[in-house]
Amino acid sequence: MESVHSSLEHRGLRLSLPPAVDSFPAYPARQTFSFGGLALELRAVSWDDVHGETDLLAFRSASVANGKIHLEVDVRWDDQLSVHGSGKTFESGAIWRVHDADDGLVFEFTSSLLGHSPYKRIQACYDFSRSQIILSRAASQRCGKITPLEYPACELLITNYLAYHGLGIEVHGCGLIDRDTGGHLFLGHSGAGKSTTARLWEKLRAPEILSDDRIILRLHDGELWMYGTPWHGEAAFALPKKAKLSKIHILRHGAENRFTAMPQARAVGEVFARSFPPFHSPAGLEGTLDFIKRALDFVPCYQFEFRPDHTSVAAVLGSANHD
Repeated sequence: MESVHSSLEHRGLRLSLPPAVDSFPAYPARQTFSFGGLALELRAVSWDDVHGETDLLAFRSASVANGKIHLEVDVRWDDQLSVHGSGKTFESGAIWRVHDADDGLVFEFTSSLLGHSPYKRIQACYDFSRSQIILSRAASQRCGKITPLEYPACELLITNYLAYHGLGIEVHGCGLIDRDTGGHLFLGHSGAGKSTTARLWEKLRAPEILSDDRIILRLHDGELWMYGTPWHGEAAFALPKKAKLSKIHILRHGAENRFTAMPQARAVGEVFARSFPPFHSPAGLEGTLDFIKRALDFVPCYQFEFRPDHTSVAAVLGSANHD
């Protein structure tokens, strides 16, 4: 398969930074966070702008593995932001849209409460190693405090970086670490039973629940690992920990508990359908699919029809003990 970098080169896209990002001086206030094994450094003039959202506090990092910062993010304020002038390339259907700029991508965040002007903008180079977040003072005066990494800004930076570099994916799933059987991952669309599964395990096994909604998957030396994220679901579980996986479960409600092994071709589609790829980026989509195919070379995928009671937990434990 053609590399993601080569794919971008064929499209005539450069990996340089938007000029505005390079032109700003070093910022004195800095805070590092860790998401999925990636170090993100937030830099600003004021310490108020780098402390992060409440949900991100547990993901602050005092040290960086190998001293490497993967995502450098500078923060500044403008009096007011205007709508980006270039053609719109992707509309999320939520609060953000992305434009293709001369040397990178521009994400704009808007709210119906604030009119058409963006309250936040992210200017990122194509590989997402460097970006700049610009906040609107006018919007802040109208609606209150605006923070740089509030959802979904942080998630967009991380998932795009993972996809572009082919390093991993974010999936719609519940991930937990059982004290006896290790890591378990349950993928599912909204309503499939992720939060129900998290609560059942919490009550019966008291595991470490990394997330009840969104998990990052990465490969290390031929092993598939899952990481907790701060972007939790209704049960609000979120832990900055990781665990090795031996299989993946696709949740489906059923009258009885039953595991059905999936052929790899089908499993790729099922996992992709429960992931969060950057649909605005052909290179990012390529990186996502390539990662899923590689991951499923190392771990099997099962459809798990389950009853939403204690018997489903026992079924998974029994299955793990027979591996």
